[in-house]
Amino acid sequence: MKNGDNFFAGNERNIIGHAATLIVSEAWKAVVERGRFTFVLSGGQSPAALYRKIASGVEPELMRLHGIPVPEPPEALHNERFVLPWHKTCIFWGDERCVPADHPDSNYRMARETLLDAPGTGDAQVFRMPCDELPPGNAADRYENTIRSILGETETHETEPIPVFDVILLGLGEDGHTASLFPGDQNALAESQRLVIAVKPSQARPPVPRLTMTLPLINNAKIICFFTSGKKRTAMAEAIRLRKAPYAWPANRVIPSNGIRFWFIANPSTH
Repeated sequence: MKNGDNFFAGNERNIIGHAATLIVSEAWKAVVERGRFTFVLSGGQSPAALYRKIASGVEPELMRLHGIPVPEPPEALHNERFVLPWHKTCIFWGDERCVPADHPDSNYRMARETLLDAPGTGDAQVFRMPCDELPPGNAADRYENTIRSILGETETHETEPIPVFDVILLGLGEDGHTASLFPGDQNALAESQRLVIAVKPSQARPPVPRLTMTLPLINNAKIICFFTSGKKRTAMAEAIRLRKAPYAWPANRVIPSNGIRFWFIANPSTH
């Protein structure tokens, strides 16, 4: 791991603001350095409030409060808030349930309603997982091809061509799962070649097939942000950070190859 962990837990509002400022700052940094920002969204309901904050923009005082570099380009500041460079942002998903795009359980639908319908976001390039268009295996193949065609390939120290995302946002389940990588799914957890696979974990809710990014792709990101809430998940995250967590937890296997891992744990009861 490049620079170890960055662990933040506490008041829900502060943690959401902190995570949003980091993502917006890193987005503009990526645009300045490489001409675009590649952002992988998490599913479930935990990041909904974070998505709303990113969509509305972050105040300059939040940047100063959390010691995060202020974006350099003047166009980053819009209506007195720093916003994502939507016109140079590529949006992907780390996992998806194989349901229609307008289904209540769709990760795409949640992101569309909280993030992608905000003013200006229409300029982003959005690449949703084609779960409702093809059988799961074929959908996984198509999404992997999409990732490779948009991001290209970079040679890692293992000489395997794995694309590099700027920021991947992940959740943390109470069973230790992340994305749609679940405990006991050894084939999915051991996958070393594929970037996206179809899975049907028996313990997942709802019990439908899913697509998920694999550990080699996730671990190759520049920044991995876990974002979740609750006291139990705080303890789980702390155990992972201190290397005291069960290896069976898939989240415990998210170890950046050459990037940085952040933990943002929002506790509504913390003041």
